[in-house]
Amino acid sequence: MSSHGECITIHIGQAGCQIGRDCWELFCHEHCVKQDGTRDKMEVSALGAEQEDTTYSSFFSETHAGQHVPRSIFVDTDPSTRDEILASDWRKLFHPESILGYKQDCKNIFFEGRFMAAHCKIKEDVMDRVRLAVDLCSNLQGFFVLHSFGGGTGSGVGCEVLHDLHEAFDKKVIFQPVLYPSHRFSSSIVEPYNCIFSTFYMRDVVDVSLMLDNEATYRVCETNLNIKSPHFTHVNRLIAQTISACTTSLRFETQLHATLVEIVTNLVPTQHFRYPMVSLAPVRAKAKEDHECFSEQEIVTELFESKSVLCDVTHLKQNRYLASVVLLRGVGSRPKTERASEGYTEQPVEANHVITALHTLKDGTHRSPLKFAPWVSSGFKVGLVGVAPTIVPADTHMAKTGRQGAMLGNSTAVRQLFVRQYTKYLKLFYRRAYVWQFIEANGEIDLFYEAREGVRDIIGHYEELLRQCAQAENERYDGNTIVKVEGMTSLVGGAGTGRPS
Repeated sequence: MSSHGECITIHIGQAGCQIGRDCWELFCHEHCVKQDGTRDKMEVSALGAEQEDTTYSSFFSETHAGQHVPRSIFVDTDPSTRDEILASDWRKLFHPESILGYKQDCKNIFFEGRFMAAHCKIKEDVMDRVRLAVDLCSNLQGFFVLHSFGGGTGSGVGCEVLHDLHEAFDKKVIFQPVLYPSHRFSSSIVEPYNCIFSTFYMRDVVDVSLMLDNEATYRVCETNLNIKSPHFTHVNRLIAQTISACTTSLRFETQLHATLVEIVTNLVPTQHFRYPMVSLAPVRAKAKEDHECFSEQEIVTELFESKSVLCDVTHLKQNRYLASVVLLRGVGSRPKTERASEGYTEQPVEANHVITALHTLKDGTHRSPLKFAPWVSSGFKVGLVGVAPTIVPADTHMAKTGRQGAMLGNSTAVRQLFVRQYTKYLKLFYRRAYVWQFIEANGEIDLFYEAREGVRDIIGHYEELLRQCAQAENERYDGNTIVKVEGMTSLVGGAGTGRPS
């Protein structure tokens, strides 16, 4: 069994299941698992003895027949999602009873999803499969629950499942990669309602919510991968690559450990501030594959730039970081002439180079320094894996690279996501637009007010933190320098009258 401890993934709703399929396809390529669940012995032997280990079993369970089954559960109220998975090339990989499909969707209504989860026994089915997966674990670390906040199944069913997970496994980490609705694009006019309800009702049952959104991911596909008209396939593969980079220290032997518990301990100072952003670097188009060579310094620097963040936020330098987890993987990148020489072996990324790069970035030797809250002395947790990243063969746009990094950044800039959806929510709710659909789906009008106040409290906590940062920085300079902190206009005092950037 894996010395790291096992992780169970739960994919809820159409978005969660589609991204989940791409994630597991990538995981299989990384761990030499074929479409029927068996491992490719030739590829495993090609890795070398130093890379042949059993840490992949943190995400796979091995049967007596030698098949490697993902520790995952897929659930969607739309039956087409289950049919697509069972008709795909990877249908033999998954346990058929771990792919749950039902005959009626949730109509993009949060309360409809909650009602179906409770009264159609959806959450009971999911929890039964979870318990069976837990029974196969010897040292369970926690859960990855991947879903969207904008749809009815991802928000409503996801809420019920997470509450049951928290109640049944309150000592285990719940890690929640979230697809937050985009600022400009939406698939449903009632997305702001679903989003605000999800944000409010799940705020106390999850340890870490990893914030992602389609708009920023589309931007990365357009600017970094040179895809003129990105499709959901491109977006999902990029998100899958990001989730893979965030979980490498859980699936491979590491130089510096970063378990789920360690990530939560270093990333979340209080329960109010558990919404880190995520970035991925390098992300390059295929045409640039042979033209760039990334050092640890270059990758670390790029991770903290706005163009690499898969979350639609701005003014990163004017905000403050509370903490960050930097996860790097890969091997040394020397010229091909040296790599072709006899006796050459690839060297993994070096810890001292990464730590030096982080301190250089914070001190601001060549550019403006990275700003942390004044009371944070270091702010970095580092995880290192000496295994090169993998690009799935079907991805013809992303360039292969010997190194890759992911950064989970707990920054006050993330409140911009909440403010945008909160503002949309207020505009709809002021006219009581579409409220009747939620009332008919067993909702209550008082719950709209309760969710509104709850999300406004989340925004208020971030704004209060910014005030404390400004006050502490002013005191540090003895009042001689006025420290300008972006976005100090409060939303708490009025219904969306002042909007942070």
